[in-house]
Amino acid sequence: MAQSNTPRRPAMLDAARAEAIVGDEDPASLAAVAHTAAWALMGVGDETFTDEDVARLRKTVRTRGVDTIAHVWSRSPEFTLPGALWRVYLLHEWYHRDPLLVAERYADGSHAPIIQGLEAPVELRSLRLIMEEIDSLLRGDLTDDDLEYVLREASRAMRVLAAGEAGALWIEDPTDPLAHRVTMRHSALLVTADELDIAAREAAVGTLD
Repeated sequence: MAQSNTPRRPAMLDAARAEAIVGDEDPASLAAVAHTAAWALMGVGDETFTDEDVARLRKTVRTRGVDTIAHVWSRSPEFTLPGALWRVYLLHEWYHRDPLLVAERYADGSHAPIIQGLEAPVELRSLRLIMEEIDSLLRGDLTDDDLEYVLREASRAMRVLAAGEAGALWIEDPTDPLAHRVTMRHSALLVTADELDIAAREAAVGTLD
């Protein structure tokens, strides 16, 4: 595997522990697994997660879906790789659960006179193409070299979606499977877009944890 420019993180958990830890509530263990799984999805191992382990995890995700590991990212800080991937994952799930609604909201937002966080004139890409790139990221088809671009595209999409229904909440039902502080707080999409922009800047200089 080609060497990554991303700085090595402290040694994480070994592959066996990473697979067995589902349901473990220890914060340090959960953080370690979240980081290991996130970087492995990008094709990057560490001192205890070998190239073979990385390949096995990516194959599992491509076969069974990113749901198999995404849940371990949900408590990660926003300015970390697992935290950024969790936010992208929520957008991914929302889109695939209700593509017509999301596409309609994106179309409405694209015609808004002001899209917060984007300078006019705004050149917008197809939502379908953006989501295909996000799908590729969450399948493990991309690498950490692609992170900055995809995170920024996800951020831009969220800003357009927010403009499509200004002031609306993303998820209102607290029992919804996608209910999370990212999706239920006021102006959640715009706040999350800001967080992804910061994560993208960190990724660009190789300092995303």
